[in-house]
Amino acid sequence: MVLLCVPSLDKDGLKGNLSQHLGKTPYFVLINWEDEQIENFQVIESKSKHLGGAMTPGEFIAGSGADKLLCGNLGPKAVHMLQNAGIEVYVGASGTVIEALQSWSEGKLKLASMDNACSEGHD
Repeated sequence: MVLLCVPSLDKDGLKGNLSQHLGKTPYFVLINWEDEQIENFQVIESKSKHLGGAMTPGEFIAGSGADKLLCGNLGPKAVHMLQNAGIEVYVGASGTVIEALQSWSEGKLKLASMDNACSEGHD
């Protein structure tokens, strides 16, 4: 089983809109993925520093137990931190959480790297 993490603007689960700014993401959807299908999912409120919490978004995601992050984009600090935590990061997602999952499962998202990280320097 793989645990996927997807940033969301709302708590509508799989139908939630993907958050394009990882640092200001209010929710994360954690999806248990096995045998090419969703086993279950849960919505978790972000506790990141940008929202008054104590952790960076990367620390929050690493602490969630996620194996992979599916997102629109993220900054180089977050890419580095998540990769060091053993989390595969995929960029290029858009639309809803379920659309991001579909794009990933179809191989349409790219692995994040320092070359394709957000140049604005966001977490």
